[in-house]
Amino acid sequence: MKYKLGLVLGRFQLFHFGHEEVIDKALELCDKVLVFIGSADKSRTIDNPYTYEERKKLLTEIYGDKIIIKPLNDLGVGNVPAWGQYVLECATKALGRPDCIVFGEESKCYTWFDDETKRNIHFEPIKRSIIDIDGTRLRRALINNDKNLFIKYTNPSIHKYYDELRDILINVK
Repeated sequence: MKYKLGLVLGRFQLFHFGHEEVIDKALELCDKVLVFIGSADKSRTIDNPYTYEERKKLLTEIYGDKIIIKPLNDLGVGNVPAWGQYVLECATKALGRPDCIVFGEESKCYTWFDDETKRNIHFEPIKRSIIDIDGTRLRRALINNDKNLFIKYTNPSIHKYYDELRDILINVK
C-alpha cells in the first residue's frame, strides 16, 4: 500500500546509514515524505553539537528534493502523548496529517501517541539492529579522528564534510 504522506523524525546528530534506512523506507512507502529534524532549537552541546541548518545540509546533500525537511523544536514534555500530539500538529501545519510514520524501532516511540492515533496512522518500525551504528558512537569516532568508522557508516555524499563536522564537534564546550 502506498501512503500519501510519510513522517520521519530524528535529531540526526550525526546522519548515518541507520537514519538513511528509515528515510529510504518512508520513500518506498509514501508519495511524499516529511522529515522533521528534531531538537532544531538546540546546538553546540555534546548531545546536540550541530545546528538545524548543518544537519539539513547533510540530508539535502543525500536526498535533494526527494524529501521535505522542516525543523522541529523540542517541546520539553518527554515521552508522552503530548509530544506525539505536538509532532502531528506541526506536521499537519507543514504538509497535512501524515498517514504513515516510519521510525527506528524504540519502545518509547509507541508512548508518544494515543490509541486513536495508533488506529488511524500506519506505524512502520525499522529494526535498529539492521545497521549497527548510533549517533553517539559516530560522534565519538569524529572526536577520536576515526575517519574509517565515519566513512563506513555514512553516505559517500557527506564524506567531504568530515573535517568541518569534526571541527565543530571538538570545539563544543
